[in-house]
Amino acid sequence: MDVSIIIVNYNTYALTSTCIQSIIDHTEGISYEIIVVDNASTDGSKEKLGSDRRIRYIYSEKNGGFGYGNNIGMKVASGDFLFLLNSDTLLLNNAIGEFFNYATSHNPKTIYGCYLQGDDGSYRNSFFYFPAFTIKDFLKRLLKPHNLIPDYTDREVECISGANMFIPRIAIDESGMFDENIFLYGEEGELQYRMMMNGYKRMVITSPKIIHLEGESSGNTARRQFGLKSHLYILKKYMNPITYCFAWLFYKLHP
Repeated sequence: MDVSIIIVNYNTYALTSTCIQSIIDHTEGISYEIIVVDNASTDGSKEKLGSDRRIRYIYSEKNGGFGYGNNIGMKVASGDFLFLLNSDTLLLNNAIGEFFNYATSHNPKTIYGCYLQGDDGSYRNSFFYFPAFTIKDFLKRLLKPHNLIPDYTDREVECISGANMFIPRIAIDESGMFDENIFLYGEEGELQYRMMMNGYKRMVITSPKIIHLEGESSGNTARRQFGLKSHLYILKKYMNPITYCFAWLFYKLHP
């Protein structure tokens, strides 16, 4: 099996179903499987997706978060590559084939994403930066903020959006799966940070074309509820205790 496509569904049946159809409509030239992990949905997803023979459907009795769901999918996946795809995405071309062809002809120690777009064709967040884990890095970023403007070239970045992560299976074997202490937001960055420490590059490439209906699968309420908690957990995990105390105070004073 070339690629295992893993989608986590939580009360997003309509989005997930459309995403699945876009995969089937556009993917060619590779062998693949679609694994849908359902985080205890109550919107009828279990009945509808559970009978879809085009996919492997796994129902979880609890909603353990984005990383938790993807970990379940990765444990049963058989592909040489794992493609973690948000339920609120739509493939516009043979994106998975493009990822596979690029990955198998370039540096094998690389994680890939693409330049995501909205349904109106405008740019959507496709890459970002790791947190500043030292006071020196934090001060440097205050003085010189990072550039998040896309240049639409095949380029190395610090961290790829979790909406589309094309990962060699061996990267998971070497770096581990998602940290399930992170329920939502920041989990892809924490995982890619560990991959970076194991020598993996992260790249965005231009040939795959994917729409990301940003926020449709989680929403602003979830971001407010889980975003800061996840960020502080990651800082505590990688900062020294004194530096973390300063960071904690900063975020409490600047919510």
